[in-house]
Amino acid sequence: MHVEPVLSDRPGRIDVKRTRTLVLSSLVASGLVMMIVGAAAQDQPAPPAAARGNFLNNFTGNITVGNTKDMSSSRIKFDPGARTNWHLHSAPQLLLVEEGRGRLQQLGEPIKDVPAGQPVLTKANVLHWHGAAPDQSALQFSVYSGTLEWKEKVTDEEYTGKTIRRQ
Repeated sequence: MHVEPVLSDRPGRIDVKRTRTLVLSSLVASGLVMMIVGAAAQDQPAPPAAARGNFLNNFTGNITVGNTKDMSSSRIKFDPGARTNWHLHSAPQLLLVEEGRGRLQQLGEPIKDVPAGQPVLTKANVLHWHGAAPDQSALQFSVYSGTLEWKEKVTDEEYTGKTIRRQ
């Protein structure tokens, strides 16, 4: 998914607040679609309308609402140079840098700088880490389901790209 930045009234400037709102709205809509599609694959009936208030009145056609009890989300502010340990998720993880500039590396791949507003989907069961750029903080929003397995710390050499971990 790619979201174009919203230009401000001032030429050459990006309206960060409106862009962030647009990106978060897109993520929520994408998440709803993924939940509905995933639940449809499990062929579960939707809960009674009374159990969800007016929720089902906001769709046209037959839908199935998936169970989200095993989904986790977090919003973490990383100071410049801060990062997670290596870790993996049993299902894909959706990351969004809301402010600043993030950094991400998946096993065997080069480091990617992630600008604000660019969502990233990590692969299931692939070792990775993420955090802030060396010179800039990053506010990251994350959504995932399944399990999370933490591993060892990311070395300074790995973080700066001097070495690339292969296994």
